[in-house]
Amino acid sequence: MKKEEEISLPCNHNSNYWNAILKDEGLCISLRSNNPLSDTVKSELIKYQDILNVRYGKGLLSKWPKLNIETAATSKKIEINVAGLEILQEFVDKLNFRIFQVKNKENTPEKSLADKLKEAKELLDIGALSQDEFDEIKQKYLKEF
Repeated sequence: MKKEEEISLPCNHNSNYWNAILKDEGLCISLRSNNPLSDTVKSELIKYQDILNVRYGKGLLSKWPKLNIETAATSKKIEINVAGLEILQEFVDKLNFRIFQVKNKENTPEKSLADKLKEAKELLDIGALSQDEFDEIKQKYLKEF
């Protein structure tokens, strides 16, 4: 997967969390210190493949939109208060897309060079590739080999 830009979700001032950031390797959540005089921030990285469920909505007792993340690795639910619903919706869409990419990549076996060459040859045989295009692809794969 190509390097993705980091996307940050600032959390509400009354949340236990400072922010949530989408990184290449997973979702990084920064926790606020319980001590109001401390500026110490702890971070937790949750790998995308460990995320079971992502939801968002309004809290029952709170006016703030909430991000809910359920994980397999930690068997816990993370609830984050966020200031804006539109920002939250966009963040959840991007988070779900990254989760989909990672889980899809895990389930798709990498093709061998022989398989790729065989596929290119089949495309040549049915006329979808010219001989020059096939030769170019073949040289590219042989260089990788």
